[in-house]
Amino acid sequence: MAAALYVEIYLICIVIVSLLLYWSNSSGSDSASEQCLRSMLWIFLINFICNLLFTVFNGFRLIPGIAVPASYLFKSLYHLSLCAGVVAWCLYARITLQSSRFNRKRTRLILALSLLPPVALVAFNLKSHILFEITADGSYVRHMWFHYEMGYLVCLSMCFSLPLIKRIPYEFENNRKSQLWLTASFSLSLLIAWFLSNLGEGFPVMCVCLAIELLCMYMDSSTRQISLDKLTQVNNRQNLLSFLEYKLLNHDESLFLLMMDVDYFKTINDTYGHLEGDEALIHVAKVLKNTCGAFTRRPYIARYGGDEFMILVEGSRAECDKLRDDIQANLKAMCETLHKPYTLTLSIGVARWEPSMSAKDFIESADNQLYEIKRNRPPRH
Repeated sequence: MAAALYVEIYLICIVIVSLLLYWSNSSGSDSASEQCLRSMLWIFLINFICNLLFTVFNGFRLIPGIAVPASYLFKSLYHLSLCAGVVAWCLYARITLQSSRFNRKRTRLILALSLLPPVALVAFNLKSHILFEITADGSYVRHMWFHYEMGYLVCLSMCFSLPLIKRIPYEFENNRKSQLWLTASFSLSLLIAWFLSNLGEGFPVMCVCLAIELLCMYMDSSTRQISLDKLTQVNNRQNLLSFLEYKLLNHDESLFLLMMDVDYFKTINDTYGHLEGDEALIHVAKVLKNTCGAFTRRPYIARYGGDEFMILVEGSRAECDKLRDDIQANLKAMCETLHKPYTLTLSIGVARWEPSMSAKDFIESADNQLYEIKRNRPPRH
């Protein structure tokens, strides 16, 4: 009876994750976070399938001669995929943090090394049974090293959850705060599932907790994709206008709006093609995100249209000027590494919000400042 219940629940979780994978692949988004989320979904889908096959071979004893070896195989793969899934989440959490100090290669190396202890433990268990064993009557018995493994995974995930939680008070947008809270809740779900699984084996709590967490993460990701510009993966114009209206009524310090466009962007399009122009916009957006990520209170970035971007800053004039200068310096440094036949530069107009201004007035003021900058820039030779 218990085996039948497990099979039903695993099948439901497998269907849920399979649908999430299908929808994610159909979305057409290739952002780093979406790719990482898809990898995580694949790993946990394998995890659920391994537990399902373990239950089929061990619970129903369909083929008695290979039931025990097959059970050891699928349960070992379950433990390996669980560890790999947690590591994939850690990378997803690091990408979600959007820190300017994020080095993807270094993070992946650290996470790959963090997989070695649990992999060694699973391999050693095949002979020593210090992690788990399957008794002669088919009972699945966990041993003390199982709790060491789970404690290790919980601690590893908490190391990546805490920076997300620490970042929340400094975020500009409520949606961004919700995203950080939801992503950080993964380690709590893992801890709760571990605790509840110790109360008995009557219900597959680990599978259910992980499936619910993956569903919530996917829904949050899908919601955010609606408000993002597809090309540059920054906020789109519609989200900018609604957020600007909200922020004019809810801020503690001075508000500044940076309006910028790519210098001579039409020339880039006409000379090198629109695909190269799109790539140039992606590089500019990357510089904006990395530069804003270095600030304690992250500014709000949006693509206003075409080659125009906007950044909303809450803080002092000095912070706003530093952001403008850092953007120019970082863009120049990036161009030196790209070795493109053209140089990307930005004209940036800065406006300060006054209490008499509406959102439209605020944008027009920044646009006027941008026009003055462009009017006085030297011609390109």
